[in-house]
Amino acid sequence: LSLFMLQIMTGFAQPEVEAPLQQQNIDTEEQTKTKLGVKFTLGNHIFVGNAFDNEKLLFGFGAGVYNIIGLNKAKTVNLHYEVNFTFRGSKFGKLNDTSYSKISLAYMELPVMASFQILNTAKKQPLHLLVGAQAGVLFRSSVNKSYGQFGEVKTDLPFKRFDFMPIVGVRKEIGSGMSLQLAAKVSMLNIWTNKFYERANDPDPASQNVDYRDLTPAFRDGTHQVKNYSLEFSFMF
Repeated sequence: LSLFMLQIMTGFAQPEVEAPLQQQNIDTEEQTKTKLGVKFTLGNHIFVGNAFDNEKLLFGFGAGVYNIIGLNKAKTVNLHYEVNFTFRGSKFGKLNDTSYSKISLAYMELPVMASFQILNTAKKQPLHLLVGAQAGVLFRSSVNKSYGQFGEVKTDLPFKRFDFMPIVGVRKEIGSGMSLQLAAKVSMLNIWTNKFYERANDPDPASQNVDYRDLTPAFRDGTHQVKNYSLEFSFMF
């Protein structure tokens, strides 16, 4: 009788319901994942155009965050975007002790790039080609007269606030989630305005900060142009 009852209980016992295997063990390599990180940048920047003479390379720096989104299973094609704060501009050769020596521009920038894996290594540390563009908003600017030991003498310069720059570069993964990145950026927009010329020739300026009569060489009118050119090296982790 006991054996009979055991058979009945076993026969009516319901199997334990388990979640589907694919819900328990997700193959993370097959997921479309993102990589979020921080970057620090060192760059060489210069103005190109006919509004200035004697332009020289300016060493600048920046910092920001980035996100890389894999667009295929192998992660050989990615969407790469960043939010950066970058100091760019240009230095100038010395004409005399009253010459301005440097113009600094601080931008908040949003680069968006397509990333293509072009090489890989045995340690799976691939090299990626980057192609894209960035929009930038100028939030601070200044001019220095370091040759005469004056330092920063004017701020809020009347450059156009918006800039747009195509980007070509490479990113090399070096392990432990870190990468090195090299990118060339060339502005498509003229950021010069006629207000430089107006302030340099205004006999009754509203304040010393907008009185450009003491800056040499004298600023040129709005028919001239200036564009930002940059080569940037970044450490990403």
